[in-house]
Order: sequence, then C-alpha cells, then structure tokens
Amino acid sequence: MPKSVLTRARQLFRRRRFSQAIRLLESQIFRYRNNPEFYTLLGSACLHTGDFGGAESYLRRAEQLKEEDVTTQLGLAAIAFKRGQIEDALKNWLKVIDLDPGNRKARNALNALRKDANWEGSVIDAAAIKIRNVLPSPPVSQWAWIAPVIGVCVFAVLTTAYFFLLPLVGSQRRQPRPGVEEIVLSLNQPLIAQVSEPQSSFTLSERQISDSFELTKEHLLDYRDNLAILEINKLLRSNASIYVKEKARLMKTFVRDPDFSTVKDPFPYPEVRSDPGLYSDCYVVWKGKVANVRIGESEITFDLLVGYEDETELLGLVPVSLSFAAAIENGDGIEVLGKVQVESGQIRLQGISIHRLYRQG
Repeated sequence: MPKSVLTRARQLFRRRRFSQAIRLLESQIFRYRNNPEFYTLLGSACLHTGDFGGAESYLRRAEQLKEEDVTTQLGLAAIAFKRGQIEDALKNWLKVIDLDPGNRKARNALNALRKDANWEGSVIDAAAIKIRNVLPSPPVSQWAWIAPVIGVCVFAVLTTAYFFLLPLVGSQRRQPRPGVEEIVLSLNQPLIAQVSEPQSSFTLSERQISDSFELTKEHLLDYRDNLAILEINKLLRSNASIYVKEKARLMKTFVRDPDFSTVKDPFPYPEVRSDPGLYSDCYVVWKGKVANVRIGESEITFDLLVGYEDETELLGLVPVSLSFAAAIENGDGIEVLGKVQVESGQIRLQGISIHRLYRQG
C-alpha cells in the first residue's frame, strides 16, 4: 500500500486516534487485502477501541497471511483473555514464546497468571489491568508501545467502571444530541395527509402523530436509536402529512451506527420477520451459521442461517453483506451486528461488525 497511508495510520495510532486510523485503513482494505502488516495494524487499532469482533477478524486475516507473527499472536491472546477464554490466550502466548523466546510481553502475561492461582473469569477486568503491559502494539516505531499501553489501560479502567457504575447512572440521560430539541412541528402545518397514500399501513389521529413524533425525540435524546427508528418508520408508513414525514426523515439523520458494546434494544429475528418494513434501518444482533460465502472486489456476502449456530433450530435465512474484511468461512458460527434492509419484502443485513462464535472444523 502507499507508504504515506501506512505512515499516517501509524502516526494516528501513536496519537491514540484509533478511530481515525481505522477509517483511514478501512478505506484501503480491499485493495490491500493481502498485506499482513496492514491487517495487524488495523486489528490492533480495533482492539484499542474495544471492537474485539473487528479486531479478531482483522488479526485472523493477518494470521492467515503470515502465521508466525509475534504482534498478531499477542493481539489474539489479548482478545481471548479479555473474553475469559484463558486456554486460548495461553496457547497464543506460548506460541509467541516459541517464535520469540525473549518476548517480555508474553512472559509477563504467563507470570501474572501463574502468580494469580485463584484467577476466575469473573474478575477478568481486574486481571486485565494487572497485565496491561503485555497487550500488543503494532510495529510502528521503537517508542510506539507508549500510546497502545496507555490506550489499553484507559479502556480497561473505563470498562471496569462502566460495569460497576452502570446500575447507579443507568437512569441518567446522556448529553443531549444538539439539534434534536429544535425539530418541532408547526401549528400552521397539517399533521394528516388530505389523501392517504396507498402504502399507508397505519391510520393515526393528530394526537397519535404528535405523540409519536415527540416519543421519537425522547428516544433520540436517550440514545435509544432503535426505538426512535421504529417510531419514524411508523410515521413514514402512516397517514401523516408530507410535512410530518420530512421532519421524521430529518430526525433519522441523528442515528449513528452502534457497536456490540453500545447497541440498545436489538430486535429478535421473529419480531422483524413479522413486519420487515417496520424495522427497516433498525439494528439487530443475530447469531447463526455462515453459508455461501462470496468475496468480491468491494464487499463480502454470505447467508446467515439464523438460530442455527448450534444446529438446533433454523429460524430463517438472511443474506448479509460486509463492506470490511472478515476471516469467515462456510460453516462458521457467528454473531452479526447489522442494519436491517428490506428488498422486495426480503430481509437483508448490512453488517457492521461480527463476532465469531466458533470455526467449522
């Protein structure tokens, strides 16, 4: 890849601007999909933002391209450890020792776990803070370890604080989204269309339209984006006036893609299947088995056998498309965070992130 792009990504990483580094690298992902160093850097950046699903996908791809890479194995060990998969973490750290017998990070990790004989998965965050100095950093420069270590420490502390303090602050509203409060319905504009559109599914009164509009704003201010989208879709499929519908579409622009740690109110597959159009653009987290993987120039597509990850119940087949690289194969069990799209009544998902549950074979 062009040296300038990789150099800029390294600089962003050193400055702890991990999200910017990810955006820069992902714009080049399909053109340079055979570059192991590229995927190691991208996976490491995802690791430091807390996107473990994305980090694993990119690091697994790096491992496919260059199996015996110390930084990649350290990253995979860190992911496994964070998830409480201690045996897998140990295997990766031991592999690092085989590749680099003097590697201090792997040795420190093994020593830390050896000293903590009573370690349990329930205290994984505390343990992660203890071994913060063994987490990986990409090969950016001889001083590049400083930014990743600080970033991981901050992430570990914030993660611990989040889970311990969530019950105390859960009822408090986050900082309001600027501009949402200013979207209002004018008293001089009609709320109900004079002629109802043929595709209208909901017949609402003026009071119901007004209530739905205000409820949408409340959900946006509470960062309950899925519930807001549901209300917006209801308005768009109702007898509301064009004026109201345009205001509803304006509110939809405030929605932002979540990740696995921030997604709220994900709708189950049976609920979405009952009325796909009502859930268009909503975010879901569905588990299943991968089938019919196809890798193109600009995207990866596959079919998700929803509910069939343990081969007990097949709820449905949903086409999924990814605009990012992912190390998946037919038969893998995965969890997909995606955005619902509806084409000719068929449910599709635009994948945002994936988490592999297991690998076939």
